[in-house]
Formats: sequence, C-alpha cells, structure tokens
Amino acid sequence: MEPGQELSPAELGGLFAAMPRLAWLDLTGGEPCLRSDWLACLEAVLDNTPSLAVLHFPTNGWFPEQAAAGARLVRARRPDVELLVTVSFDGPPALHDRLRGRPGSWDAAVRTWTALQDLTGVDVFVGTTVGPDNRGALEELGQALRRELPGFEDHLWHWNLTQVSAMFFGNAPSAAAGSGTIADRAADLRLVAQHLRRRWPPRSPVDLMELGFLVNLRAWLGGEPLGMACQALHSACFVSAEGWLYPCHVWDRPIADLRERGFDLRAVWAEAEALAARRGAVALECGGCFTPCEAYPTLVGSPGRAALLTVRRGLRALRAPAPSAPPGA
Repeated sequence: MEPGQELSPAELGGLFAAMPRLAWLDLTGGEPCLRSDWLACLEAVLDNTPSLAVLHFPTNGWFPEQAAAGARLVRARRPDVELLVTVSFDGPPALHDRLRGRPGSWDAAVRTWTALQDLTGVDVFVGTTVGPDNRGALEELGQALRRELPGFEDHLWHWNLTQVSAMFFGNAPSAAAGSGTIADRAADLRLVAQHLRRRWPPRSPVDLMELGFLVNLRAWLGGEPLGMACQALHSACFVSAEGWLYPCHVWDRPIADLRERGFDLRAVWAEAEALAARRGAVALECGGCFTPCEAYPTLVGSPGRAALLTVRRGLRALRAPAPSAPPGA
C-alpha cells in the first residue's frame, strides 16, 4: 500500500503520553524500517513511555542497517526496557524470496539477523507465518535456519498462522467479512504439535509465554473453546498508522480517530462505542481468533485461568503420541 497520512513522531509522542501505564508495545507494519523517520519514531516512544517494560518490533530484513540502528537506539536510551526483534523467514531461500516478492530477501534477512545478534541486550527471534504456501516446507526451512543463522536454536523460532483482516491485511473476501485465520486445522494442528515438542523445555520467561501460546493454539485448532476472555479494549488495543483506534489488528471495527480527538485515549476508552466493541469482543462478534498479538494479552490478562488451562493442555499435549507428518509434507 502507498503511505497514507501516517502519524508523525510528534503525534506519536502525544499518543504515547496519553498512555503512561503502557507496559508492552508492538511497533508493527508492514515494515517499520521503511519510514525515513524510523529513529525519530522510536525516540517518540522511548521519551513518552515511563512504564514500558517490553518493546517489540518485527522486520522483514530488507533494511539491516536501519533495524540495527533502531535496536542500538533503544539500548542506549532505555536500558531498562526488554527489546525483542522478530526477523521474518517464511520458507527456505527460494520460497522465501518468492513469497516476499523480491530477489535477495533471504540474504538480506540473514544479514539483519546477524547484525542484531551482534548487539548486546537484544533478543532476536525468527518469525514464520504458516499457511498454504509453506506448510510443506517448514522442515526444510528449519534446516536452512540452523545452517545459515549464527546462534539460531529452535526455541528462537516463533510461528503464526496466516490471518485474515479486511482493514489490516486487506485479504478478507469483503470489507464486511470478519477476522480469523486461514487454517487447515488438521494440518496445522499436526505442525503446531510438532513445533511444541521441538521448543520444549522452556529456558526463559519469553519461552514460557511462547509455549503458553502454542499449547493453547493447539487446543483451539483441535476445536476446544479458548476458555479465556479476549483483552481487546480492556488491557490491549490496536492503533493504525493513521491514528485510528481499533479493538485489535484483525477486527475491522474502527472506534475513533485519535488524531481528531487530540489523542485523549482515556476519554475515548470510556465512550459508548468503545464499551460496545469491548462487549462484542468478549461475545466473539468478531468471529474469534487466537493470533499472537491478541493471545499474549489474553494469557497475561487472565493469569490464574491461563496457567490452569495451559498446564492441563500442556500435559495432555506432551503425553500424546508424536504427530506424524501429513502425506506430501
């Protein structure tokens, strides 16, 4: 997409100043490093988030220098913040380049991974979006990652299922369509179960969060009700690049233009439209999903319930026979 009227660094500063208790922030895209004012955007975040504990940004790896410069800035300005960076790898080299639409994408992503790994205090992960185009290539991808990425281990490999969203990804059948996941549930359940075993045991709090995500994703793919309330518009939200507030990044239900409202998020949060959308999220009027961006706040937002369900489901998953690969995979 062509850039629209994206929030300036000064406007981002105003937005974050309205959220003094913000603890976890994802700066997503597209590709955040495409912005010529990328470092100024980061400064606006770092200067206006006194309670920030975790900052994450993904990158497709096309801009190794910009990604590394952003990570260095965070480490220099806010050594108290845990910095997580995810570099996208969606298939072995030839498939990755085809899916990314640009020759050399794999090599650039490897350079980005290496540059970030060389920095102290940056937790670097591989992110893979699993869908129809790469389900059968994940083992080959794993081999390529182990071969070409310095310091890569399986517990650094994050998976996500391909998502559907009219307003964010533009890949829903119509603007009126709900959010959700492009899932072949049987195939994805096998793959997630295999990946869960691959990542065991956890080595850090981030590993525990990731295992919690995978354990509950496996249950969700198996048809179980999630059993935890979505945190959209309770403790989490999505703000578009142009400043529109949404419940999350996959539900096409705009709440308010924060730019027009002077970034008074507290006032908007308490208004009838936001409260109605919150009730709709709990009632799954959106169609329901378990995307990572929404899953982590859900797990943290119901800690007792999440711990109980995750332990039960995790023990069941580990006791289950190891899944076999589907034919042709």
